[in-house]
Amino acid sequence: MVDNLDTIVGLVMDNNVDKLKNKLLKLIDLDKSFEVFGSESHKYKLNPCLSEAEIQKFEFHFHVKLPNEFRKFILEIGNGVAGPGYGFLGLNVDNLMELNSSESDFFSQSFNLQDEWNDLDLLKETNGSKASAYFDQKFIKGSIAIAEYGCGIQARLVISGEERGNIWIDDRTNEGGIYPLTSHCAAFFHDDPEMDTYMYESVEETKEALSFYEWYENWLNRAINQVVQFG
Repeated sequence: MVDNLDTIVGLVMDNNVDKLKNKLLKLIDLDKSFEVFGSESHKYKLNPCLSEAEIQKFEFHFHVKLPNEFRKFILEIGNGVAGPGYGFLGLNVDNLMELNSSESDFFSQSFNLQDEWNDLDLLKETNGSKASAYFDQKFIKGSIAIAEYGCGIQARLVISGEERGNIWIDDRTNEGGIYPLTSHCAAFFHDDPEMDTYMYESVEETKEALSFYEWYENWLNRAINQVVQFG
C-alpha cells in the first residue's frame, strides 16, 4: 500500500513539474518584450538545478527536509531566477550556511504562525527602530525567503512546522506584518488583470496559504493572462 501511494505521489509530482515547465515555456514565447513585472530583470532565465548532494548538504547541516514541491523544482527545473516578484531566489546553500552559522537551528525550528500577525505595539516600544522586537527573526524561523516583491516585501517558504510547504508574506518593513499568501493577495502581488473580481472574495474563502507549487503556477497563469490580454 505504501509503495503504491509513494508511486502515485511521485507521478503527481512529475506531472506538476511538467505542467510548470510547459507554462513557463509558453510565457517565455508570449512575453518576448518582457512586459510582465520583474521579467525585464530576470529575462526568464533559470539558474542551473541543484544536485541531490547539494540539497542534502543543506538538509543535513540544518536538520531539515525541504518541502517536496520546492525540492523537486530546484532539482528538475532550476534553482532561481524566473519567477514571481523580481524573480525566484532559489536555494543558495553556501550563503545560507554562512549567514546562519551561529544559529544552525533557525530553519529546523517550527514556524509558529497560523494566522496573520501584526503587533505594532512592538514597533512603538522602540520608536520604529529596525532593531525593535517587531523585526525579531523569531517570527520567521522555520522559513526561507524565495522572492522579493519590492519595498522590502518578501515571500517566504515555510520548511518547518504545521505550515510546512506553504508561502507566507513578510511585510514588516511597511508595517504590514506577516501573513499567508492566499489566492486573494496573490492576485494583487501577481498583477492579475481581473483583480477587481478578487477584491470581493470573503476572508473565509481566501485565508489558506498557497503551497509552493500553487504559488508558482499562480504567477504563471496570471502572467500568461496578462500578456494575452494586454501584451
